[in-house]
Amino acid sequence: MISLQHFKKYCEIAVTPAVVRRALKISLIVGTTLNLINQGEMLISLDIEHLHILKLLLTYAVPYGVTTYTAAALQLEFQIGTQATLDVDLICKNCGEEIHLTRGDIIPESKTCGLNTQWRLK
Repeated sequence: MISLQHFKKYCEIAVTPAVVRRALKISLIVGTTLNLINQGEMLISLDIEHLHILKLLLTYAVPYGVTTYTAAALQLEFQIGTQATLDVDLICKNCGEEIHLTRGDIIPESKTCGLNTQWRLK
């Protein structure tokens, strides 16, 4: 189960301009394509009376949510040698070593585990 601290980190990432821009672009492309597939006749003929507005909105919301979640999850995978995207406290899954990183720091190896380091949020 996700802790409140983890949820806050996901939210921090989810509202960054880069993630929002990417999610909006993907949502616009995928949502429009799916809406044309599912309700194309009504959209093209502007038959608003028979158009399912909730379905139309959800068809944009789902790709936005998936893109946002994926971006946040990838940024919370703390890979050795990559740059930290936010200020975090990490713990190695293997040896328990704890470190603090500031945004922009390069993620190091654990002194004990070396290349086998697997960082996670503390």
